[in-house]
Amino acid sequence: MVINYNVKKLILHPMMMGLLAVVTIACKTEMNFSLINPATAEVVSLEKSTPKPARKEHGIYKSDRFRFEFSYSLRDFAIDNKITTPNNNVNSPLTAIDIWTRKHAEKIRAGEYEGGTEYPANVRVSVYNNGSKLPLQKWIKQNNEFSAPREFKTAKIASQSGLKFKSSGLYENEHVAFINPKDSRIIVVTISKTGYGNNDAIYERAYQQVINSLTLLNR
Repeated sequence: MVINYNVKKLILHPMMMGLLAVVTIACKTEMNFSLINPATAEVVSLEKSTPKPARKEHGIYKSDRFRFEFSYSLRDFAIDNKITTPNNNVNSPLTAIDIWTRKHAEKIRAGEYEGGTEYPANVRVSVYNNGSKLPLQKWIKQNNEFSAPREFKTAKIASQSGLKFKSSGLYENEHVAFINPKDSRIIVVTISKTGYGNNDAIYERAYQQVINSLTLLNR
């Protein structure tokens, strides 16, 4: 009987070991599964860093009244309807949108150009009436806003045929003008230049961007 008992013990021992291994694996699997449950997964996902949205580089100026829009760099320039270059009230535009460097805009807001000091040379988008529906070049020559207009060249802007020309005044100015076919109004994009320093080069970027992006809007 002793011999038989020992044999049974020897036989059962490997079986018990196998069973124990199976139970151990099952327990580990259950433990691993319990670690990957929806509640835990949510916590982990919340702890992951969320990428910050990229800074918006370009702004859009849109005129609902005159039905056009253009883009400009928000990082480098500012448009503030409260700080516009004073007009001479002779053939003044219906509207004028001045584009300033952020530095110039801050100085104007701070009052550095009050008391008759001339505003810096900048970029401007203007809209004029053309009630008589004059041809573009004739209208330009008759408008006192443009002193000694010259060097007329054909140009394309907002998918329209226009004119590029220069004029003189407090600053030397370059313009691109065209007639809006929807209302016969004339839109002019102007850059004023001092001829010294880096001001001209900075505003040239805004000038070119406006010309390249200006779009007429459908009603």
